[in-house]
Amino acid sequence: MFKKLLFISFGFAAAVAGFYLSMSLKSDFTTVDGESYQWQDFEGQYLVVNYFAEWCAPCLKEIPELNEFERFASTETDVALLAVNFDNLPDPELMALKQKYQIEFTVISGLPENAVFTKPKSLPTTFIIGPDGVLIKQLQGEQSNASLQNIIIQLRQRQSEQSI
Repeated sequence: MFKKLLFISFGFAAAVAGFYLSMSLKSDFTTVDGESYQWQDFEGQYLVVNYFAEWCAPCLKEIPELNEFERFASTETDVALLAVNFDNLPDPELMALKQKYQIEFTVISGLPENAVFTKPKSLPTTFIIGPDGVLIKQLQGEQSNASLQNIIIQLRQRQSEQSI
């Protein structure tokens, strides 16, 4: 009887461990470069998520500015930039788009799951998510490197003032 109970206990523990392991390995999104992520991978960072489309002239106009912001973000430990294609294009088309417009920042493959934001109704739209994973701002219209850096600097200042 004791052996059966022990066997059942181990089986149950293994099933629970397997469930949690599979949940921890499930990604919320992948990039066109094949990287898999969960939103919690960005915990502790300001996450800037930009929705764009090829037919959106202001979206195309802001790409060089976002490339500049990506260069800034890549030097910071607490900032990341991601882009989402509004039209949910397949990866080969997204890769071609990324090359055609010389997009230097990370582009998400498909539409992300479990995000704290929803697909916007107009473009371009940029979401700013705080280090705690909470949506801070939704910006409508074309953004610049300077405006995005300013927002991050202001948010950092506000955060440091609150921690004093």
